[in-house]
Amino acid sequence: MKPLKISLLIICVALAQISIAQSRKSFQWIGGPTYALQLGSFKILTDPMLSPKSDTAFMIKKHPTTGALNAYITRYADPASFDTAGIDLLLISHPHADHFDREGRQKLNKQLSVVAPAVNKDMLLNWGFVNTHGLNWGDTMIINKSSETLRIIAVKAMHTKDEPLRTELGKGNGYIVEYTNGSHVYRIYWTGDTVWFDEIQDLTRYGKINLLVPDMGAVGSDGKIGRRGLNADDCLKIIKALNPDLISPVHHSTFSMYVEPISILQHTLDATGYRKRLKIIEPGAIIKL
Repeated sequence: MKPLKISLLIICVALAQISIAQSRKSFQWIGGPTYALQLGSFKILTDPMLSPKSDTAFMIKKHPTTGALNAYITRYADPASFDTAGIDLLLISHPHADHFDREGRQKLNKQLSVVAPAVNKDMLLNWGFVNTHGLNWGDTMIINKSSETLRIIAVKAMHTKDEPLRTELGKGNGYIVEYTNGSHVYRIYWTGDTVWFDEIQDLTRYGKINLLVPDMGAVGSDGKIGRRGLNADDCLKIIKALNPDLISPVHHSTFSMYVEPISILQHTLDATGYRKRLKIIEPGAIIKL
C-alpha cells in the first residue's frame, strides 16, 4: 500500500475513533447517590460514597428516623467497581456524611475539577480539593472539548420543607447537565436530595429532559423529625411536570437510612404511561443513553 493511502487510512481511523468517543453516552450506578456519567468524551462522577460494606459505614449527626445522635449507618453492599481514570468532573449535590464519605476524600485525586454548592466551597478546599468551583442556584459552568460542550447548571433543591430541619440540613444543589456535540443535545436533571416543590416544573425552561436521575429513599419518612427526600409520589409529580424520556433512580437500597423500597416507585409508575421509561438497575450496571 502506498504511503499516501496508509496516511489517509490512519487519519480516517483516528477520525472514526473520535466520532465514536464523542457519541458515547452511558450511566453507571455505583451505589447510594454515586453514579458515573459518560457523555461523549466527558466523564462525570457524583457524590462519592466509596466506603465498603459495613455496619458502621459512616456516622450521621442525628439519625433521621430515631433522632439518635452520632448514629452509625449500615452499608448493605460494597460500591460497584468503576474506572476512576479520566474523570473530568466531580459533581457534588451537598457534602453531608451520606453523600461524600471519608473514603471518597481519601481515594479521589485532589486535582479533580469539582463543582459543589457555593456555601460548601471552602469545606472542599479544606479537604484538599484545590480545583473546587462553587455554584449558587442559577449559576452555570461550561467545559469545552473540541466540538463538545458540557454545561452544568445548579438548580434549587429543597432537602425538606419542615422547619427547623430545613435550616439544620442547609442548602444543596440539583443540577441540569447538558451535553452538546454539534447540533446534538442531551440533557439530564439530577434532583439531588430534595422534596417536591412547585418551582421544579419551571425547569422546562432549560429544554427537554432526556434523563431524570432522582434521589429516592424517602429518608426520615418513618420518624418524627420529618422526611428529607423524595418518595414515589413526589417523584411522580416531577415526572409529570418534566416528561423525561428515561428515569433511572439512585439513592436507594444501599444504606439502612433509606426506608422506602424502590419497588414502590416501580408500582407507582406501573399504573401510569411512564412505566416503560423507568430503568431500575443494580450497582455496577451500565445503561447506554
